[in-house]
Amino acid sequence: MIKTKQITKGAMVCAIYGALLFLNQQSALMIESSASWIFAFPVLIYTAMSGVKMGLLVTVCMGLMTMFFGGFTTWFYSWTSLLIGFLYGVGVSKHVKNMTNFIFCFILSVLANLCIILLWSKLFGIDFYEDFRLISQYIPFISLKVFTYLMIGMLGLLQALCIHLVALMVCMRMHMDIVPLQPLSKVQSPRWVGVCSIVVWIAFFFIQNVLECPMGIQDLAQIYSLWIVLFYFIFENNRIVLYFYILVLFIL
Repeated sequence: MIKTKQITKGAMVCAIYGALLFLNQQSALMIESSASWIFAFPVLIYTAMSGVKMGLLVTVCMGLMTMFFGGFTTWFYSWTSLLIGFLYGVGVSKHVKNMTNFIFCFILSVLANLCIILLWSKLFGIDFYEDFRLISQYIPFISLKVFTYLMIGMLGLLQALCIHLVALMVCMRMHMDIVPLQPLSKVQSPRWVGVCSIVVWIAFFFIQNVLECPMGIQDLAQIYSLWIVLFYFIFENNRIVLYFYILVLFIL
């Protein structure tokens, strides 16, 4: 049975979300264009506190509020943020590992950014090649697909980091029962990730120098190779080598 206290908290959270929608409209869509992940926190905190059933109900209510009080573009930004916030809140309420929540949030953020970019290009006829033509003058060795996927991945990573860190900070300040935090240097990836990375590196070498493969396979191998090296230095907590690696990527 739904308690009166849960209904009151749910109504308060919906009111906070409605205030965010109002601020977004009054600020010329500044929230959704610069920090759409903010929409995820009301439902995230409520789901972590009240459980899956009440969190799902509040998520549906917020989605309906977006249809009534939000613009056309706000629908997609807020709905993806609500989905990410709800699923992250479920992970917190079920005491899932923090790294698992972060990886799942990262995957959803990448998929959300990819879908929004594809949708905008189809609906409004945005030509990304015109913007990429200026960038290709400084990095001529990279193709449009590789650059687009790297940027989508970087945006997803930054969004997932913002959601993950702010959510943990808020949960700790509210004295919620969450999984204890551990240093990033102690986080280790599974062994199969390392094996797959070595195989992809070898395949990438042969694709670039020995074999002739379609451009799509070469682009995917290049994207995967760059991201694996980047995450390796992050998990190894080697800041000097990490900064040097990022600098080399922009210089080459």
